[in-house]
Amino acid sequence: MSRFKLVKSIGSMSAAVFLSRISGLIRDMIFAYYFGATYLADAFHFAYEIPNLIRKLFGEGALSAAFIPEYKSIENTGDKEKLINFGLNILTILAIFLLLLSILGILFAGPIVRLIGPGFDEGTSQLTIKLTKLIFPYLFLIGLSSTLISILNAHGYFFIPGISTLLLNFAMIGSLIIHSFVSNAESEQKIKIYAFSVVVGGILQTVVNLPILYRIGYRFVLHLNLQSKEFISVIKRFIPGMIGLMVREINLLADKILASLLPVGSIAALTYGNRLMQLPLGIFGISVSTAVLPLFSEYVVQKKWSSLQDRLKFSIISLSVIMLPTTMIIIALGKDIIRILFMRGVFDENALIMSYKALVFYSLGLVFYSINRTIIPIFYANKNTKTPVKISAVIVIINISLNIGLMRFLQHSGLALATSLTAMIHLLLLTLYLKKYFPILKFDGILPNIIKSF
Repeated sequence: MSRFKLVKSIGSMSAAVFLSRISGLIRDMIFAYYFGATYLADAFHFAYEIPNLIRKLFGEGALSAAFIPEYKSIENTGDKEKLINFGLNILTILAIFLLLLSILGILFAGPIVRLIGPGFDEGTSQLTIKLTKLIFPYLFLIGLSSTLISILNAHGYFFIPGISTLLLNFAMIGSLIIHSFVSNAESEQKIKIYAFSVVVGGILQTVVNLPILYRIGYRFVLHLNLQSKEFISVIKRFIPGMIGLMVREINLLADKILASLLPVGSIAALTYGNRLMQLPLGIFGISVSTAVLPLFSEYVVQKKWSSLQDRLKFSIISLSVIMLPTTMIIIALGKDIIRILFMRGVFDENALIMSYKALVFYSLGLVFYSINRTIIPIFYANKNTKTPVKISAVIVIINISLNIGLMRFLQHSGLALATSLTAMIHLLLLTLYLKKYFPILKFDGILPNIIKSF
């Protein structure tokens, strides 16, 4: 793939993510108007994160990393029937597993919330449990949708899969608009309507990808084969990858548990700050990592090391040129940006200050988050999921230690700063291991360009 085609793929994904993130920003603006940084906001954000944490393990991330290289290997043989059957087999097994997991999540919502939200008072805890039960079916939908998107990305489709999140945001925004017609409803009733809209959005996210899959050659039938060597190969790589992601998610879970011990509004403030930070990260960092995984898998299969080196250097330098100035802009103008976007309704001055602090400390890690997401796919492309696991095991210990140490002095801001510092350390470890496993790759010229950008 030429640089032009790589830029085109990244551009398509970036455009789609940009639309999705902008709609998500509008959604958050309306949400902040109604719920601000109150216990209602804390309860929703906490409930929303629980199925998302599990989805990242089984619906995407580790599964995509294990699945895509195998999928590209089969595609390289030219056997389309085998390719389709392999894809259907993974989708069928995933659907069954996610369905069971969703049912268990609904049944055990109470113990789950009490375990990971120990700092909540009884009212907030009970509301979080109710919202978790409403949202948990989203796990099945988004987990399945994420794998559908991985398949489409492998076939070079990026824009339509990328805007699927747009439909989720439309559904959630629609529910908030309904609030204006049910203004007499209790606040807790409004947040429940909002929670249910997540499931509606998940249905839309899944359905929008089906026509393209049909065009590729997929027919929507169950195909279950637990004995195929391709499936066994995916599972062997998926398990260590899942453990690695589980370790990473423990970091996020630790953030939530510790934030629940802080003053009311801390979880909401961290969420607002993280969402704004995710806007440039999603448009550029995540778009690049999504576009390069199929490409890196192809280069590794064909042993095109010079092409892999060239595209990696191009991606890292491009991200640095974008993310370093973006970080400075956020630090300088972040408070004004939050004021313009969210300062209305029940979102008060205290919520503004708390959200700004979280945004600034999260943004310090922008360039590290982005480059990490670009480097990790190289290990996955080489069917090496064990190395990221080892690195993640070290990272989780560092992150939790930093969390506990910094929150004592900076409260919720300390949790955000710990995340950024951990991302920097993560990059250093990834770079060391990349040189160890891929000594043929040279990175001359990257550091001078990053320094110029800085």
